[in-house]
Amino acid sequence: MSQLDKGKERDGRMVLNCVPGVGPVILNRLIERFSKDPWQILSANQAELRQVKGVGNQVVESMQKLLNSGWLKKEKEKMEKMSARFVHTDELPKFLNQLTDPPIGLYCLGEIPKQPCISIVGTRGPSIYGKKLARQFASELAQAGFCIVSGMARGVDSEAHMGALEAGGKTMAFLGSGLDVIYPPENLELYRKIQSSGAILSEFQLGRRADRRTFPMRNRLVAGISLGVLVIESAKSGGSMITARFAAEQGRTVFALPGRVDQPESQGCLDLLRDGATLVRNPNDIIEELSPMLNHSEVQSNTKVTPEKKDLSYLDQEEQILMHSLSAGEVLDSDGLQKTTKIQLSKIVPALTMLEIRGLIIKRPDGKYEANP
Repeated sequence: MSQLDKGKERDGRMVLNCVPGVGPVILNRLIERFSKDPWQILSANQAELRQVKGVGNQVVESMQKLLNSGWLKKEKEKMEKMSARFVHTDELPKFLNQLTDPPIGLYCLGEIPKQPCISIVGTRGPSIYGKKLARQFASELAQAGFCIVSGMARGVDSEAHMGALEAGGKTMAFLGSGLDVIYPPENLELYRKIQSSGAILSEFQLGRRADRRTFPMRNRLVAGISLGVLVIESAKSGGSMITARFAAEQGRTVFALPGRVDQPESQGCLDLLRDGATLVRNPNDIIEELSPMLNHSEVQSNTKVTPEKKDLSYLDQEEQILMHSLSAGEVLDSDGLQKTTKIQLSKIVPALTMLEIRGLIIKRPDGKYEANP
């Protein structure tokens, strides 16, 4: 199809994308069968269409009904009002086009970042530990030049987006609904911030409400766009585990954060680790694992925040005091830190553990601690 036909191709893909009851697998079969021309599909007769596996009379009728309803004009008018657009083929990130069931197009608000992506997912009801680590991992990975991807759900998803934004980095949200359906509604301000600092994407037409079918479809894109998926906290089943499964099937690296064995929100991560996921203690573990696949100069050129000046304001008071004591090059054990800071030893030990998990300090073989340069 020539460059002059791009607008027409976009319109045709929009119509096909919204045919009721037809998913990406059948849509891609149709696209291949009809020379990647959506209007050949929409003008084909019933006999030609039924030659494609999965296409029956109901699909053909739905396609013609949608095409003749004036839906396309109304949809484009609504998109124009909210400054949305429909992107497809070479406008999509390359990893999405490499999927076995790629989207034939996506609704988009904002600008899709060019840098490599990491997806961070987890439970909607994380522990305090899960919230802090989701935000911290997202912040440091964003500082390193990654775009943070998630689904804008409550809990871990929201914390990941906010961590990237606080670091001045890029983030993308995939919705399980239409772009104009903001869920949960309390994330309206987050939605606006993501749009201005990255992109909000959806495979679904405007007005579509999320349901049991749309969330798994969304999760495959969250996994597919990224080099790897980090699961912060998750029960044994649920959306995060579906995303992790998609990531493994797509050849992406699955990372999991260890948690307490007696907490339900840790069971999914523990199962992933048992089954071969990569255990992570800090963001550097992820960067080191993915470094062979990265263009280092590209990542660094997209970094907005210089890693030399770390913002430690999110740390607890004890953690900040300990970091201050170690930042001058001191090498101390917990007893030495207790004498220097006058903090109770019962508070020093858990604070040191959290600082080590975040990658801010290193525990040496002799049991002493030093700041991670």
